[in-house]
Amino acid sequence: METEGVVLKSRDLGDKLRHLSVYTEKIGKLNLIVKLQSKEFPIKYEPFSVTRFKLQQKGEKWEVLESKLVEENFPRSRKEFIYRAKISKVLLPLDLPPGIRVYRLVKMYMRERGTPPTYAAFIMKLIFLEGLMPRLFKCVECGSREIAGFSVEKGGVVCRKCKEEKDLNWKRAVSKEVYLLTKEPLEELKKRKFRWLNLIETVAEKHLKFRSER
Repeated sequence: METEGVVLKSRDLGDKLRHLSVYTEKIGKLNLIVKLQSKEFPIKYEPFSVTRFKLQQKGEKWEVLESKLVEENFPRSRKEFIYRAKISKVLLPLDLPPGIRVYRLVKMYMRERGTPPTYAAFIMKLIFLEGLMPRLFKCVECGSREIAGFSVEKGGVVCRKCKEEKDLNWKRAVSKEVYLLTKEPLEELKKRKFRWLNLIETVAEKHLKFRSER
C-alpha cells in the first residue's frame, strides 16, 4: 500500500526511532513507528511535512517499508510555526477516516503561511466537510431569526429568549462571516476584511471538539 500523508506530530523514541501521527490520503489518521536509516535526512518525518509512505499492514498496525519527502513545509517564522501547529492540534484528537476532500484541504492549508483569515477558513471548511456545520441563521431551539448567542452544546445560534448564561455572545454579522469563510475560496477570502475572526476561531474549535466527541 502506498499513500501520501501529512505528518501532524513527531516524537523521538531514541535509538533512531520516531513515533509519527500522520493523516494519510488513503487510510486516514495513523500512528507509525519509523526507524531512521544512516545518512537519512529526517525532515520527511518532521511535523507539517508531506511524505509518501509505502506501508505494509501487520494485524492492526502498519509497518513503514519506504518513505519519500513530497513537501517539507518547514516554518520560516514563529508565525508560520504557530499557524501550522494550530492545524495539527485541531486534527490530532479527531478520528479522521480517509477522505480525499479533507486530505486535500489539510495538505493545501498546511503549506499556507497563516495570514488572516487562513486558520479560520481552514477550520470552518473542515467542519463543513465533516458534516458538522452549526445552525447559523435561526435559533436552534425555537427557530427565531433573532440571534443573541451561540450554544456549543445545542449546535448553533440561539435567540435572546433561549440563550443561557454559558452561551457565547453572537450576532448575525458573525454568522455572515462564518458563511463566507466556509463557502469562498481562500484567495478571495484574503481580499476581504473580517471583524470577528478571534470569536469565530474560538467557537469553531469548541464546536468541532464537542461534536467529534459525541
